[in-house]
Amino acid sequence: MVILENVYKTYRNGVNALNDVSLTIDDGEFVYVIGNTGSGKSTLIKLLDGEEIPSKGTVMVNDVNVGRLRFSKVPLYRRNIGVVFQDYRLLEYKTIYENVAYSLEVIGLPSLDIHRRVREVLDIVDLQDKARSFPNQLSGGQQQRATIARAIANKPKLLIADEPTGNLDPHKSNEIVELLEKINGTGTTVIMVTHSDYLVDKYRHRTIKLQEGHVVADMKEGGYMPDVQSHRP
Repeated sequence: MVILENVYKTYRNGVNALNDVSLTIDDGEFVYVIGNTGSGKSTLIKLLDGEEIPSKGTVMVNDVNVGRLRFSKVPLYRRNIGVVFQDYRLLEYKTIYENVAYSLEVIGLPSLDIHRRVREVLDIVDLQDKARSFPNQLSGGQQQRATIARAIANKPKLLIADEPTGNLDPHKSNEIVELLEKINGTGTTVIMVTHSDYLVDKYRHRTIKLQEGHVVADMKEGGYMPDVQSHRP
């Protein structure tokens, strides 16, 4: 479960990225986070994965107070979180198999278990035949699926997808959302940041809208949300 209670985030340059944000996301939910550039979406992701700490308030993820984690404990905490980036961030000098395996090697999983799990996740994302390929030999959609495979290799309880379809055409975007829905169906909580009104409207899930660091809408049924006027005077 993800719980934010009265969370504020102010950066050293004075930018107020989040202002009194309170949210609860239950285990197994699929949630979109939407909003214009500068609305606070990226900051929210950074708070959830431990990259940033709140200036005020509490961020709890799976009973862990993320804001109070020691720096040395953050890598251990992240083992239960998978993150998918818009720009893939695959290791270009490693094959797809090696990219996924690497995420398991760093946590000390035995070789036999690594081999078995890599094969499992490549099957889930339909990249069985690309195991020996390098990232530059794959299409954008295939690279994003490889990124998702790496993110779920350690069976995370929470999967954060940060603009996973931003660089893809509509057809490939549909495939990625359907893959995320498939993963969500196994019990993994999915939080997807997106600018795509089309995807939000087509694949209906709970949708949270941020604006100027505030939560201005939270629709359980999802769907397209028009711009909301700022509640500030």
